[in-house]
This record gives sequence, structure tokens and C-alpha cells, in this order.
Amino acid sequence: MKEKLTDIDFDEKIDMEATGIWALDTSHCVPSWTPLFAWYWGSFCDFGGNGAMEKISQPYARSIAMRLRRGGVYYGFLLAEDEEEVRQRDAKFREVMRPYIEDYEKNWEGVLEKEMMGHYERLKKFDLKNASAQDLWLHVEDCFAVTRRMWFLHVLGMYVTWCPFVLLERLCMQLLGIDDTDPNFLKLITGFDNKLFQVDRRMWLLSKKATELGLKEIFLGSESKDVIPILENSNSGKKWLAEFREFLEEDGWRTQRRAEFLLPTWIEDPTPAIEIIKMFIKKGGEFDPDNHREKAVKEREEAETRILSKIPDEQKEWFTKLLKVAQKAGPYGEGHTYYCEDYCFSLTRRAFLEIGRRYVKAGTIDSPDDIFFLLPEEIRKVIYIPQHYNLRPVVKRRRREWETWCKEPNPPFILKEGLTPNDISQRLIKTADPIFFKAIMGVMPQVKPELKADLYGIVGSPGFAEGPARVILEEKDLSKVMEGDILVAVNTAPSWTPVFHLIKGAVIDRGGSLAHAAIMGREFGLPIVINVFNGTQMIKTGQQIRVDANLGAVFILDK
Repeated sequence: MKEKLTDIDFDEKIDMEATGIWALDTSHCVPSWTPLFAWYWGSFCDFGGNGAMEKISQPYARSIAMRLRRGGVYYGFLLAEDEEEVRQRDAKFREVMRPYIEDYEKNWEGVLEKEMMGHYERLKKFDLKNASAQDLWLHVEDCFAVTRRMWFLHVLGMYVTWCPFVLLERLCMQLLGIDDTDPNFLKLITGFDNKLFQVDRRMWLLSKKATELGLKEIFLGSESKDVIPILENSNSGKKWLAEFREFLEEDGWRTQRRAEFLLPTWIEDPTPAIEIIKMFIKKGGEFDPDNHREKAVKEREEAETRILSKIPDEQKEWFTKLLKVAQKAGPYGEGHTYYCEDYCFSLTRRAFLEIGRRYVKAGTIDSPDDIFFLLPEEIRKVIYIPQHYNLRPVVKRRRREWETWCKEPNPPFILKEGLTPNDISQRLIKTADPIFFKAIMGVMPQVKPELKADLYGIVGSPGFAEGPARVILEEKDLSKVMEGDILVAVNTAPSWTPVFHLIKGAVIDRGGSLAHAAIMGREFGLPIVINVFNGTQMIKTGQQIRVDANLGAVFILDK
């Protein structure tokens, strides 16, 4: 009999009756999550995210159900259909959103980071090693409480920032006949700094410091894992390491894969950070986003003047207010990961790893990371007496299942008979939910037979590029990206940002105009075609490809 891991596992009978459309979150759970992280995401994102949805009260988007299946999370879109309910929800939506649109800085900017960083500082100070079993579990529960709050603020921030983006696009379509794939629209929202750029800029400065201290050859001539031990042997190396460790203490609470517990944080293993610094040393030059921003700001200001001149006088004030908030969409989309997922997931991993170490010492499991194949109730019920329990068989079985999940991925959709992916697109358009409509899933691309392209997507960032493809399926392989490559991936995440300094463009399987790759492409001035669905299946590393992001088309030149 198939094991039911959690109370939010997908139930084909009950859940398909609730809604006939379920979509996999390919932005976060490909490859499949370990059981503990799947439970953690499914439980707290569902609770906090739907709390934010309830507060915002979008007219048609009543709720987003979340269900787990084979280490992945599926979203079911539950719509308000009754017109009276829609009218009431719309009135509340307008009431809730207006203060943010009228004065975003006063009512939202800084709220997320101010509150969440306070929670994280408290969690960081907890003495894991000397804690009693009871206090250690209470600390885990504290991590859970912080995660619930994080998800509420995380999603609320998306809505108060991204709903005006959707409203602005609708107004542009109504008044100007352009949407968010039009280069003129995209220029309006490009040319802004964000928190992740600030972190990357610190690493770029560390690369410059290494060169100034005469350490360049150590970095470029050594394996990344060996750099720190070698630097410990010289005064200049120790001086650099002191600055590097200060950086890690503040900005090292992240992993190569943002949404998972299994990989170590940079605090535990700084090798990924060293690899990025090596990349900056090897590439040389200035910090690319800063270089491009001057041009992007000029183009944005010109686009604002040009487009505002076409807006009727009676709508200029409203258009300008929407535009001001919509321009926060990219910076919020990139910055929130630092204040939400990176810190929260890293600190929760830290707590569970301490339990894992104790269970290894007690003979309960074999390796500290075995803990990620158990569920909270299984972990908690033996925390006082782990030496009396052998959980190895459970871990072994679940590791084997998880490895199968990773090799045999979840399907992108689970649909009631007679429905197609186009029905999902229509439902997303109706909900106007910006998280799914503009970030995670995007709209269906339009096939243009006259182009004779191999893949069709939507415009994430305009432009044109030609070069060798580099297919990357997992973040651990990012070091394989070479300067001049065109990245091909299912999706990208904030931890992928450094490779945008190297690539000429990207082809992305899933996402919309507010997905990470699209935002990064615009800020780096790179062509990005997104939502091609099967680019990673059709394109092979080394093939010459042409990316025409102005048309949303990809051509494989040597088949």
C-alpha cells in the first residue's frame, strides 16, 4: 500500500473534484524535494500564503490550494464564480490595495526586512549545542512560527507590489495596446538596484580585494574547496579571510538551492561563494549591473516621458501611481528571497541538523542529513530517547523513493479529462493572480509557424543572441557555465544570479515576466525567452542556438 506521508498529500478523487486543474510549481520543486522540506513548504506556504490572499481579497482568486505529490507541490486554482461574491471581493480588494498604491513607501517598504531580520537575529543567538532536548524542539517550533509569519509577509508583499504591476499592464493594454512583452513597457520597469545585486556586489568587491592582495593565482590555480586552507597560510590570505567571514556572517545564510534543506548553507560550506568570487576574478572588469544601469535608467526615463504623453490627462495621476509601485516589482521579486527564503530556510535547516547530529550519536540514524527524510512528528516523538529507536529503515526507504522521484519527475499538470494547458492559461488570466500569472507559470506562448522556430515562448527580456547552449538542470552545475554561453534551464533562482555576468542570453522552460530570469535579463540587458516548456529536453549542451527574444522564438542551428 502506498505510504501517505502528510495530510496535504494529493488525493486524486477529492482534490480533482475540488478543481480540475492542478499545476506543478516547477520554479521551486524540480528536482523533487526531500520529505521534510516538502512538508515544511506545503504546510507553511499554504497557511501563510492563503492568509495573505484572504487579506488582499482579489476579485476572482478565492484561494490557491496546495497539495504534495512525490516531493513536489501542486497548486489548484479555486475561483469565485458568483457575481455578488466577486463584487464584494472587488470592493474589499480596492479598499485594501489603495493605501499601498497611494503611498507604498509609508505602508510597505521596509516592513518585511525590519520585522523578519529581528526574528532571524533571535534564532541565530539560540545555543544549539548546549540546549536540552525540550528547548531544542521548542526552538524548532520557533522556527516554524517564524516561517508562518514569513510566508504571510512574503506573499502579502508580492500582492501589494505585483498587483499594481498587473493593473498597470491592463491600463497600458486599454490605452496603448501594449502588454508586458512590449519593449516599451519593459523599459518602464528596468534599471533598479536590488538586495541580491548588493550581495553580489560585495562578492565582486571581495574579488577585487583578493587581486589587490596578490591572491589572484591562489584562487585561479586551486580547487575552490582548497582555497580557504591555502589562504590560512599567509598574512594577506588571513586578512582577506577576515573580510570574507564578515560577509558570510551577514550574507551567507543561503544554499545553492534556495528551496530545500539538503544542501549546506554558505556558513557551513563556503565553496559556492568562493566559486563566485573566482568567477569575478577571472572575468575582471566592473560590476555588470552597475554598468548597464546607467543606460537602462536613461531608456526608462525616455520611455516614461514618451508613454505618459499618450495617456489622457484625466488618467495620468492614476497611471503614475501604478507605475511607481510597479517599478518596485523587480526589486521586491529579487530582494524578498534574501529576507524570506534564504534566512528562514537556512536557520530551520540549522535546527534540524543539530537534531540529526544527536540522533547519529544515539545510533538512531546514520548521517545528520538523514533527518530530512523524516517528518516532524517522527522526529519529535523520539527526541527525549533517540537511543531506543532505529529509524534507519524508514530513512533508507524514503531516500530510495526520493531518488526515484528525482529520476521520474512529476508531470507539469494534472488535469481533469477534457481540459488542456490552455485552460490553465485562461484561468490564470481570469484570476489575475500575479504570483502565478506573472512569476511561477506565465501565460501560454503563441506559436508563429511563419518563423519556423524550434521553440516558442514569451518575452522575458528583449534582444537577440546567438551562441553555444549550456543546459543546467541543477544549481550544483552552475560552475560549468562559460562566458558567452546561452543558458538553458527549467527555471532560475537568486543563487543563479552570478552566471548572468557570463551568459549572452537564456532560454527558460517556465515562468512569466516577473520570474527571476526575466528580471535579471532586463537588468543585465540580456535576451531572455521564457515559458518555452521543453527547452531543456530539446536543446543539448554545445548546440549553437539563436535566441530572438523580441519575437519569443528560439532556433536550434545545428541539429
